[in-house]
Amino acid sequence: MNARKTFTVAIASLGLGLALAAQASFAASSGHLVTQDQIDHLRAGATTAEVTQALGAPESVSSWMDGKHSMVYELSTDFDQKELVYVDLGKDGRMVDVQVMQR
Repeated sequence: MNARKTFTVAIASLGLGLALAAQASFAASSGHLVTQDQIDHLRAGATTAEVTQALGAPESVSSWMDGKHSMVYELSTDFDQKELVYVDLGKDGRMVDVQVMQR
């Protein structure tokens, strides 16, 4: 095989590998869904540890300028809708509110 053909095959293989890795990463990040029942059992004042125990690890955590945080989850629905759950935590790390928003 000549050098040009080897280079082309290597680049094509790299592109395929990156595409598969991106797809696996997306599947992993959206694989942990929470249910409405889990959300309904959360209570104001719950600690970060209690929320994590009830819902699992969040997809992400947003930090706000006022020192508050939001733990972000994806809601499992019976429809093809994508809804995000924001568990809002005060400066003391205790749950203040839960908001469900469509993506």
